[in-house]
Amino acid sequence: MKKAFIKMNEGKDYLSLGNLFNSIKKNSTNKLTSIQTEIFCTLFNVNDISSKTVNNYCIGYRAISMDYKKIYYDYQKLYNDNENILLPVVTNIVSILDEVIYTEDDNAIKIVNSSKRLSKVIDNLINIAKTDASIKEEYLNKIINYYENKDLYNAFVLILFYTILENEQPLANYETNIDIKSKELAEYLQINLQEGVSYINSLKILAKRNNMYALAELGSLEYSGLITGKVDYDTCFNYYLKAAKKNHPKASWMVANLIYYKKISGYSTEFAYEYIEKAIKLGSIAAINTLGNFYYNGFTPDNKKDIEKALECYTKAADLGYVYAYNNLGRYYEKIDEEKALNYFKLSADNNESWALNKLGEIYRSKNDNQKAFFYYQKSIEAPVLEKYYYGYYNLAKYFYLTKNDIVDIDKEKAIKYLNIALDNGVTKAKEELERIDHEF
Repeated sequence: MKKAFIKMNEGKDYLSLGNLFNSIKKNSTNKLTSIQTEIFCTLFNVNDISSKTVNNYCIGYRAISMDYKKIYYDYQKLYNDNENILLPVVTNIVSILDEVIYTEDDNAIKIVNSSKRLSKVIDNLINIAKTDASIKEEYLNKIINYYENKDLYNAFVLILFYTILENEQPLANYETNIDIKSKELAEYLQINLQEGVSYINSLKILAKRNNMYALAELGSLEYSGLITGKVDYDTCFNYYLKAAKKNHPKASWMVANLIYYKKISGYSTEFAYEYIEKAIKLGSIAAINTLGNFYYNGFTPDNKKDIEKALECYTKAADLGYVYAYNNLGRYYEKIDEEKALNYFKLSADNNESWALNKLGEIYRSKNDNQKAFFYYQKSIEAPVLEKYYYGYYNLAKYFYLTKNDIVDIDKEKAIKYLNIALDNGVTKAKEELERIDHEF
């Protein structure tokens, strides 16, 4: 199994940060490679950065990390009240383009808006944006309008916001051994794409015909409690097992997963091990990570732990971009190598994984960096509902909306709302805070 990474920072159909860098280099007086680092330091207000980091973000495979995004989230909020907040940054970009040191004292806005080199950079990026299917037409038209009205500053700022905050990594392709059953897939897609009030019943009809895609989908819906309103692990398992016997990768993984987490009884470790190996052979990356859990906790036919094999599995899954493997590696290294652990948590957070975002909030709060802590807690609760880690609500309520700080004002109503959300989703500690509010406020 091999992941075919897609570079988001090359080609002509992504308004990416890498293409922004390339356009600045192309139109600058200085064409040296080192200019790339200079651009990075200018954009993100850092004094020094490793060439590896710059290469990852500018010519490599990774989107910009959450730490750097935070800088521009803050800029974006300030920009709404003060349009010129990024003028020093853009002025320095023009300085790089011209190899002349400009300052705000030099009537910076005039210098920026009259820069022929910056105009060429923006023109080039607009042409790229026109081929980028992900950018909204309204947003692109706003950039074009600024550009055509010689407002290069605001045009460039909007491009910065898009390339840093909005542009996402294209989906990667994988070489797998997935057994595609064309007729069954066509039947499943037909009812999926024509979804109506009879969608569940249509799935059940296909499941009775042993359609593996319908079986797996029903297993997923039962696992999430979306059919009857409550989770039914027995029914879920039976659907997944039938699909797994027909070589469905996710279903094979879930059969093993349900046994491992004791959601189902009556099946042996050997049975789970058989299906986790099958899932891996069929191309499931999640199964590689779960096999790591098997080894880490001794859930193997010989009942022996093998930390080395567990780390091999986590690393392999992480290399394929599986965020929960980043989390597992971060947890392993947390007491061994703090910096390494932090990097793994950041990799997961960069993919908007809710647990990792909350974890970083905890780490930065322990370091008394409340601005970053609040940012990461807030991002953790913005995750999709089925992926959300509800301690984010608890932490925001306890450490910010109920505590005097420089980030947000005390907000009892919001705190109570967040604590109730946390409590309703299994965060029992929230009950203590709710009782304290009743007593103290």
